[in-house]
Amino acid sequence: MAHPAGARGRRPSPGGARSQERDHGRPPNGARQPPPRSGLSIPIALKFTALIAVLVIAAMAWQAKIAIEKGVEHLEAEINDNGIAQAVAVAGLISPDSITNVNIEEQKKLNQLLGAYSRNARLLDIVIMNRGEQIVASVRGSNRRSVEEKKVAYPKAEQAGVEISEFEDGRIPVRSFSAGIGVAGKVEVLVSVKSIRESHEDLSKSLTRVSVIASIGGAFAAFLLATFLTRPIRTLMRDLRQVSLGDLRHQSRVTSGDELGNLARTFNQMTRSLHTAQAAKLSQKALEHELSLATSIQGGLLPSELPEIPGLDLAAFYLSAKEVGGDYYDFLQVDDHTIGMVVADVSGKGIPGSLVMTMTRSMLHMAARDNQSPQQTIIEVNNCLAPDMNPGMFVTMAYLVLDTRTREIRLVRAGHNAPLLYSARHGQVIDLHPKGIAIGLDREGPLFSSQLETQKFTLQPGDILVLYTDGIVEGKDPSGNDFGDDRLHQLIAETRELSAQEILNTILQDLQAHQKSAEQSDDITLMVLKSC
Repeated sequence: MAHPAGARGRRPSPGGARSQERDHGRPPNGARQPPPRSGLSIPIALKFTALIAVLVIAAMAWQAKIAIEKGVEHLEAEINDNGIAQAVAVAGLISPDSITNVNIEEQKKLNQLLGAYSRNARLLDIVIMNRGEQIVASVRGSNRRSVEEKKVAYPKAEQAGVEISEFEDGRIPVRSFSAGIGVAGKVEVLVSVKSIRESHEDLSKSLTRVSVIASIGGAFAAFLLATFLTRPIRTLMRDLRQVSLGDLRHQSRVTSGDELGNLARTFNQMTRSLHTAQAAKLSQKALEHELSLATSIQGGLLPSELPEIPGLDLAAFYLSAKEVGGDYYDFLQVDDHTIGMVVADVSGKGIPGSLVMTMTRSMLHMAARDNQSPQQTIIEVNNCLAPDMNPGMFVTMAYLVLDTRTREIRLVRAGHNAPLLYSARHGQVIDLHPKGIAIGLDREGPLFSSQLETQKFTLQPGDILVLYTDGIVEGKDPSGNDFGDDRLHQLIAETRELSAQEILNTILQDLQAHQKSAEQSDDITLMVLKSC
């Protein structure tokens, strides 16, 4: 807390500017960004089900295709082998001469020979033709029609010397197996291959039904499995929703031994950590609020303005290292012609130091009233304050009483930094160090009283009196080097022609230049009194 009471200008002080919290979750203009809109939400179970269904359908389709191809291939091979066998057998039973010299008797014998094959359901006809493609005999007695034929390649047919071709007789697919009877003619066995198409269609329909049933069953099984697997995820989603509503005590009940169980345990650990962090944050906010109140209260205890003393120029500055500090300065109206001035430093900082400082101020105000003896005033403060101070805590103080008529000063120093007096007559800076120990070290009081002495002197025109705390001379640069007493002496001597406020500003600016980026480690209090 910076408090330049009565100062005509403020100096930027190291550590004095407190950084403000920034809300990084908002845009620069402070408006809240709308939450991003979520797209179509598809449950994992449905995605998993769809994936399994697609895989089952693809697998079944591939298997159906292979099965149909193998079934048709097997049936086709069976028909081909049977046709080849019949064509070769018939060709082997027929004499070439019976075809070349056809008569009624020979034709009758050929028809009787072919009649043995009429029981085959697939057999449409067996035709015996001479070299001129004329029908000599047939099983069904049908005429061979001339249609466009398509050659069928089959390795066994080539080995047996049989030609296979396929054509359509009406809407019936027919396969022809031709075997030569020497050079006299040939035998043509006509077989219906309608069963191949029917088998293909039957297999396709059957396997399609099986594929559909398998796909539905697989999808249903996948849905049940996905539902079972995603149940912990849905539970975790409900847990997250509960935590997002502010219930940081909520714990997930997912106890599976897999990755989801580990995730649930991590989630529970996270919520416990968040609850602890929230509690700490609330405590921190409460502490910051209390510190803010303490800062406000402490600021109200320091002088709001400097007293106006004829012939004297005053300037004062205070800056705490934390929100509240342990340094203290004040001006006390002892009587109509006497003013007390004090600069004190409490051991320790923060709340404890500020409390002791507040107690010291109260004691000093009561003891100084109508008491022109600074020695007696400080003794009373020690006697009242020392018994209530914790071991290890103490207060150093420089307290003077100024007679505004004669400018006589009576100074006591209770273990504090020696005030500095620039004597215009001698042209040098003098350390004022009357004996005295800090307040609070002697709880009984006799030692404190015996060690305390008063130093008297009178301010002459041009004299400068500087009271300060060790935050000035012990201010450190980034390398850890102190500002130092000699530097303060030199600055006072160099600025002797300036006003009290200008002297104070120069000292503080030089201290700031010395500290650079180093953090302020102690409270800073500075009081300058110049005689005109």
